Amino acid sequence: TLNLCFLLVLLSVNGCGYKPILIGSDYDFSIKVKSSSGKEDINSKIENKLKALNGIKRTFKLDFASNETKNILSKDSKGDPSILEIVITLNYKLIEDSKVLVNRSLTQRSTYNNISDKFELSKSEEILTDKLIENLVSDIINSASNLILNPMINDN
Repeated sequence: TLNLCFLLVLLSVNGCGYKPILIGSDYDFSIKVKSSSGKEDINSKIENKLKALNGIKRTFKLDFASNETKNILSKDSKGDPSILEIVITLNYKLIEDSKVLVNRSLTQRSTYNNISDKFELSKSEEILTDKLIENLVSDIINSASNLILNPMINDN
């Protein structure tokens, strides 16, 4: 039965057309991190996702700063947190030939219910954080793609 469940999950994920954001995409550019500051684990995940871009036509340099905050949005009758929020802010610049082509500030947020099991809560927060990071990386890639498609547009 375990094999059958695994097979069903595999078929359903495969059948829905799911694929990671950078797999199967041909980008004519690469993005190399010039400098980063802020939350080290977030920065590391962003850098690792951008390493998958290995186009050779153009290379953009990236300066960025990240920040993560966790907020309590609601408390129960005992005063314990019941609804929480993760907010990741990213300020970034895409640079080419010492010229800043894109200068943006992004915010991604996710709300979730508190879980009494702190291990499960930690795992849930990690999954949510990874999804938010994926959205931020997608925006960086889209900015670079727009520069390729519309070279006259300066997104400052």
